[in-house]
Formats: sequence, structure tokens, C-alpha cells
Amino acid sequence: RCVVTESGRAVADGLALLEELGALDPGGKLTPTGRSLAALPLDPRIARMVVEADRRGVLEEVLVIAAGLTIQDPRERPAEHQQAADQSHARFADDNSDFLALLNLWRYLEEQQEALSGNQFRRTVKREFLHYLRIREWQDLHGQLRGTARRLGMELEDAAAEPDERGISAALLSGLLT
Repeated sequence: RCVVTESGRAVADGLALLEELGALDPGGKLTPTGRSLAALPLDPRIARMVVEADRRGVLEEVLVIAAGLTIQDPRERPAEHQQAADQSHARFADDNSDFLALLNLWRYLEEQQEALSGNQFRRTVKREFLHYLRIREWQDLHGQLRGTARRLGMELEDAAAEPDERGISAALLSGLLT
């Protein structure tokens, strides 16, 4: 009788995930996609989104989203101000995608940070129910991911004025197969 341990099952699940993401070939060897996933400091599913984004020409947008998915959400919703927070955050919403809402928030934060002094920016984000330290963490991780993508030879361009929503969706779905 074969007894499968919990750790053995976890290893098998991990290998199955890597195969599903295209990181391993049928013989269990690392593919070029797998090497890229291993170089990115992200969960393999999110790293797969980044690799696909490079292929589809939406890398900059997906790097923002990937970093945003990795950190704790910078949008705050204190119990005593839930309605005000919801109203403040509603302007970032996208009818088609919560992921694009992250991109809208990112662009807003970039504009505000450029226009305001450091202290004004801090006060503004606090007033708008956004967590300053999480925003900094998001920006720092995004910078790390950009550097890693550049070292991997991925093509970084400035984010498009109008994002290619289909390309972004396809890239995100590549990491959400199951």
C-alpha cells in the first residue's frame, strides 16, 4: 500500500502547477518560460502573467498589476468611514476589470506624486483612504520587477495611454489557468 504524505502531495501539486504554467516540459526539465518564472521574485502564477505580458506587448501595465497583487491592498476602508472610502475609491473602478482599477489607481498616484510635495502627497493619500506605506511598497516592488524584467531582456516601454485591455486580460489569464 502506498501512503502519500502531505508534503509529497504538496510537491506533486507544485510540479503540476509548473507544468500547467509551461515552466516544465513533459520530461520535467525547466523550459525557457520556467527560467523566466524562476528569475522573477513573484508567485509562479503572477510571474507567468508577467512573462505573457512581455509576449503580448503589455509588460508595463502588467508589472504594475503584478506588483499590486503581491502587496496588501493600499486602499483602506475603515469601519467608521466605509461609505466615504468607497466613494473615494470609486473613481478608480473599471467597468470591465478590477485589475484595471489597480492600473487606474497607479496612474492617479503617479500624477499626484509628480504634482505635490512629499508631505502634501502623504496627506492627500491619507485623506483619500489610501495607505502611504503600502503605496511605497508597491512602487518599490514595481521598480524591482522592472529591473528584473530588463535583466531578462524583456521589452519595457512606457505604459500606453489606452491600455490594450484584451492583451492585459490574456496575460493575466495565463497565470490563472486553474
